Formats: sequence, C-alpha cells, structure tokens
Amino acid sequence: MLDSDSDIRLPILLYHHVGPSRSGTFLDLTVSPEKFRRQVGWMARSGYVGIRPSDWLGWCRAEKCLPAKPVLLTFDDAYADIAECALPVLREYGFGAAVYVVTSELGGTNSWDEARGSSTHRLLDVDQIVYWAALGFEFGAHSRTHPDLTTLARNEAEKEIAGSKNELERALGTRVLSFVYPYGSHNETVRKLARANFQLALTVKEGLNGRDTDLYALCRSPVRPEDSLFDLWLRLKFGLNPVEHLRRSLAISKRRVLAALAWQL
Repeated sequence: MLDSDSDIRLPILLYHHVGPSRSGTFLDLTVSPEKFRRQVGWMARSGYVGIRPSDWLGWCRAEKCLPAKPVLLTFDDAYADIAECALPVLREYGFGAAVYVVTSELGGTNSWDEARGSSTHRLLDVDQIVYWAALGFEFGAHSRTHPDLTTLARNEAEKEIAGSKNELERALGTRVLSFVYPYGSHNETVRKLARANFQLALTVKEGLNGRDTDLYALCRSPVRPEDSLFDLWLRLKFGLNPVEHLRRSLAISKRRVLAALAWQL
C-alpha cells in the first residue's frame, strides 16, 4: 500500500455487457467472457488491484491508502450477464468494482436501448444487487430511466438523479455514493444536482484521474470488444487508447479527402 500523500493516477475502465454476442446487440458494448477473463488475469499478474469508488474517495480525502497500481472497473446499466460472466471473475482475482443501475428497470430490461433498435437484455434484479453488494461490490446510480439529462427541465433532471439515489438506497439498505451520467452527458445544472445527491460522479471523457480531477467529472476509458491486451495496457497507462484515436483521425481525414475529391468531380 502507498502512503495517502503519494501521487496516484487512476485509470477507470468502462464496460457494459460481458457475455456472448447476440443478434441485435450493440456489439461495441459487448466484451466476450473469454476476453474479459484474460484482461482481468493480465491486470492481476501485472500488479493492478481493482478498487471501488469509495476507496478513491477515501484516498482523495486523505482518509485511506491505495495500492500502488489501482484500477477501477465500472459496469454501466447493470446487465444481468455481468453476474454470470464478470463479477465471479473479479471476485476470483480479489478485484473490487462498481456497477451502475438504471433504477426504474431493476429486474427489467434495457428499454432505453430497445427504443434505439437493440434486442432485449435482462437487467440485474434487487436480490442480485443485494447479493453482490454483500460480497463487496459497490453499486451506484445511473438515473431512473436513462435519459440524456441535459435535455430535461431542472425538476425532471432532479427526479432522475435524486430519485435514482433514493430507489437504489431503498433496494440496498445502504448509502449510495456515486453516479454515472447517462450517455456521459452533463452540464452545469446536472453537475449541481449530482453534487447535491452524491459524493462523486463519472463521465465518459477519457483520461487518468488524480487528486486534481473534479470528483463530479471523473474520466473513464471504454473497453472495446476488439481490444488486445496491448490496447488495454494503453488505456491503463494513459487513460485512453492513442492508437484508437489515431485510427479515428485517419478515418475522418480520409472521408474529408474523399468528400473534397467528389466535390471536384
């Protein structure tokens, strides 16, 4: 363990589904069980230790120490497949993690993605989150219905944010510390509401986190289904995958060149 005054930069990894691919699933949100196990095993062998949001909060407040190489694994939407394919693997390796729940759909399905064309996926129910919380995993809120909070009136955004906290605390019987903005969307009003209800909140902006990082704008790097262990190392080292960003930049540049050529023809 490191002294609480030591400088640490925390990578936070973002997952959604961990399970076999299914027809109609958004494939960019799905990591196979085999790949996930390889990733966690490699992280453990490389000295990384999975922590929870409360551990990070305690370190930022100089109330507790952290391991030399902490990593926070987060799972958005609380898909039921993580109870079969992810959480048991993390427990096997002694990793903490955090799961973010859309509280009006506990035991239901991914209605917000169904509206966008996804197939139906079952979500964790109350008994399951209580069971895994008792084993040391941390659960946070992800709104009540998964809207883009920045599109809502303030009173509606408050119902989504405060309501998800209250519903999850009733389900768990414990205090809920952290929140994830649906789609990563947030503005000043949404952040103020998050501050009024939670101790920290996470975005989908990439980068590493330190004591100087806003606790209500923590960075995360999404793990892609095609990621190799080298890609994972880049996400852990830099809080993002520079190769992925280069590929995107080249693809954008190529499209611009083709568009310019088409305009000339």
